[in-house]
Amino acid sequence: MKNHLYIICGILALAFMSCDRSERIFDEPVADRIENNLQLYREALVARQTWIMEYFPDSQLRYGGWIYILQFTPDHIVKVWFEGKDFIPQENPVTESEYKVEFGTGPMLMFNTNNDYIHFFSFPGGPNGGGYQGWGGDYEFTLMSISDNFDEIIMKGIRSQNRIRMTPLPGDITPEQYIQKVHESELSVTKKSFDLCVNGKVIGKATREELPRFDTYTMYYKSKIWTLTYQVPVQMSDSNGNPMVDEDNNPIFENETVTDQVCAISLPDGIMKLYRPYTFKGNIVEGLDGQTVQTFKWEHGVFSSRDYLSGTDSFYQITLQ
Repeated sequence: MKNHLYIICGILALAFMSCDRSERIFDEPVADRIENNLQLYREALVARQTWIMEYFPDSQLRYGGWIYILQFTPDHIVKVWFEGKDFIPQENPVTESEYKVEFGTGPMLMFNTNNDYIHFFSFPGGPNGGGYQGWGGDYEFTLMSISDNFDEIIMKGIRSQNRIRMTPLPGDITPEQYIQKVHESELSVTKKSFDLCVNGKVIGKATREELPRFDTYTMYYKSKIWTLTYQVPVQMSDSNGNPMVDEDNNPIFENETVTDQVCAISLPDGIMKLYRPYTFKGNIVEGLDGQTVQTFKWEHGVFSSRDYLSGTDSFYQITLQ
């Protein structure tokens, strides 16, 4: 019995020593890893210096996607260019404020002093009437990932939880030129209503409330929100929920209207990208159900009236024309 007691005490002592040692070993590397990770982001922001940020305010994506250009300096100053500069009164098209990279809910990028561009969507009130919660935007972001060669940083808005993507500005273009190219892409799409076509077949409509007007925020953001409307065949059911068939045992279908809103951002060279891939519902065209599209490019037809948006990342030919 005494020998058993010695063995148990020995096991407990070893377990305690092991736990104590592992905790000490674990605590130090975790702190080091956190700091090394933060330093990696700090160095990347400054090394690449000037970044394009694809920004989406509001958890419900009601206000479209927006382009910012951010230039980070080693002394924690950020210069900001914004595609919506014309509806924010500023003497200078570039604003400056402070930023920091610290550990909060993970590694975080924070814009911690006022910046009329960066804080436009998050601060209440203002010349464009955002209300007491602003336009649902963020100025603090959790840093989710960084590519090995520092050519992409993925963040998540603390408030909206939206995915925010940053990529380096190409060295052969200035921030002002990039914003101008974004505006040119937006102005090139001159209609508010398009036929939604799949493989040459018109299946519905793609509409928006406004054309972009750069000096008026409400008209501007409404040009970035599209409504897709189409009808899909759905098999009818009886009052007990049983599928209905005709006298030859063929399913009986009725058309059901699908109405979905999608949130878009414009990029240079006529590119329009949705926040997330849109997934089609129903086999209006054989095999279409579950197919996706996210990116469109403005293409020129035989005549200007035949210009159209063409999906670039779908197995099907998806066009707005």
